[in-house]
Amino acid sequence: MRVLAIGDNVMDIYLDSKRMFPGGNAVNFSVMATRIPEITSGYLGNFGSDNLAGLMKSTLKTFNVNIDHCRNLKGESGYSLVKVVNGDRRFLASNRGGVLNQGIKISDDKDYINAMDLIHLSVNGNGKEIINYISKPKIVYDYSDFSNENEITLTIDNVDLACFSVGNVSKDRVVERARQLQRMGNYHTILLFTMGKQGAMVFARNRCYYQPAQLTNHIKDTMGAGDSFITYFSTGLLRENWDISSIPNILKSASLFSAKQLKIDGSLGVSFNIPGLQLKELCKER
Repeated sequence: MRVLAIGDNVMDIYLDSKRMFPGGNAVNFSVMATRIPEITSGYLGNFGSDNLAGLMKSTLKTFNVNIDHCRNLKGESGYSLVKVVNGDRRFLASNRGGVLNQGIKISDDKDYINAMDLIHLSVNGNGKEIINYISKPKIVYDYSDFSNENEITLTIDNVDLACFSVGNVSKDRVVERARQLQRMGNYHTILLFTMGKQGAMVFARNRCYYQPAQLTNHIKDTMGAGDSFITYFSTGLLRENWDISSIPNILKSASLFSAKQLKIDGSLGVSFNIPGLQLKELCKER
């Protein structure tokens, strides 16, 4: 199975530990997919012209993620400033994607993209500008939360799996929102809601599936937990030819897969030192 994530790459800079962790929705998906047997994974996006870009590329290569179709642009790599409080991360500031804002040019890569089995897009990775180039693969779209109404309306008809991260939203509100989306005429789209400690819910056709959260002791970091769930769930559906009868078993396995993510630092368990001077400058700017 061949999967490709198109979108953001972000260096998460943890001010507490003075370490930098590679991440971003698209990078997380592409790397996490390599942990699953029989999957070949790629990433397509923009790299900046600074040291962070070199670290990001080397990380992706270490995990055997194909980056041959990425562009190298002059400018700043995407980064965010993060603090961890009681195991949960708090985003303090960012440069809003850096060179991602120059746009991801994929017009020359349409054949490569459409040779994939599954494409991952996100609201944080210019997904709405890319989706119309995709005609054959299954499309997974990470909308983050409920705040991106316009993007949901524009794209969801072309999406096979729509994903939402709603840890602070009640189950009743999730059910209400799912019904609203389905009434928009999107009954063919499977809806996945990851809800942190509340577990996860999936809506497929006229059925609702619930998966309790996996109990986990000694949580190190919640960064990437939702991405890991999305990665396993979407590739599980792909493996089962999008058969909705397989959803309960895939949900259970995705919960176990995601629970392991809570035991590593950052999104990928890879980190780099931040030079003291650079850290001072970042804090001063933000």
